[in-house]
Amino acid sequence: MPHADSLSEQTFRRPASADFRALPNHLSRYHPRMQLDIFEHSREVMLRNAAVEELRRRDAEAAVSAIAALRAENPAEPLLPALGRLCAALRLAIPRDPERARAAALLDDIEGPVADAARQALGGGVTEWLAPLRVELATAIAGFDFDPAAENLHPAPLLLRAGRTADAIAAVETIPTWRRRPAPLAWLVESRAGEGFAVVWPMLAELAWMAPKRARALAAGLGLTELDRLIHDFDAGFEGDGTANDFACFPAWALLVDRSLAAGLTTAQEGALTPAESCARLVLRLLALERRGRHDDLIAGRAKLRAAHSALFARYMRDR
Repeated sequence: MPHADSLSEQTFRRPASADFRALPNHLSRYHPRMQLDIFEHSREVMLRNAAVEELRRRDAEAAVSAIAALRAENPAEPLLPALGRLCAALRLAIPRDPERARAAALLDDIEGPVADAARQALGGGVTEWLAPLRVELATAIAGFDFDPAAENLHPAPLLLRAGRTADAIAAVETIPTWRRRPAPLAWLVESRAGEGFAVVWPMLAELAWMAPKRARALAAGLGLTELDRLIHDFDAGFEGDGTANDFACFPAWALLVDRSLAAGLTTAQEGALTPAESCARLVLRLLALERRGRHDDLIAGRAKLRAAHSALFARYMRDR
């Protein structure tokens, strides 16, 4: 990794004497020992900040020197383990096309101890600091096939966490039948969420039918206002069994609340036709029959919905 110039040597001098008579009134009462403590504390803060700054600049050699100076000044500095862990991460050699076991260990290290150390030592900007490590590991494992038993050991989630959404999408699309698998489908939804709710709505519905718990957790963090409103209304108005599996019925319920979602849901790919998916497709058909005025077919369809899911049927009938 590239190294920036090291910090120039700092020389810290204690004042030979102090004329406390010249201090402002609110400081003149402090004991000379307290003044020395304040100076020493300021020096520790300066050294700590210098170490953090070198780590932020990703200059490993300068960080080593800065951390050594901090350790010499205060061996009990609580941030020393985290600073040292980040310095080691900057010097980490990630081999190209590693063995899966080695890649898994690197992934665990980056997403575990290194990420924890970054949060502890750096405060803000953790995602940005970790991004180069994640991209480097993603590049190294670019040839790995997707394994549902170790789904995070794939370039797509690493690139997504690094903020490389276009690259993450491209990595997902290399996975055979990615739209039939919960993990890559979820990665694609998250990658494209910035394009708006309408873009991800059909895929989110597919994920809800396939893996409702995962879909619910994902949806809550996408930051889409329209989706947040629908989820809030769903939580307040849907009468299910009170578990995360209720979210499988979210697409059907959302259609009943907002008919404009029907056009997007018609593009959702057919899955395993679970009961929840079948209900959503039945609601789509009922809305189409209403537009066409096909009364006899509408009566039969309503009977099917009532038999399939009483809570969805009750919500459907509320506006009719």
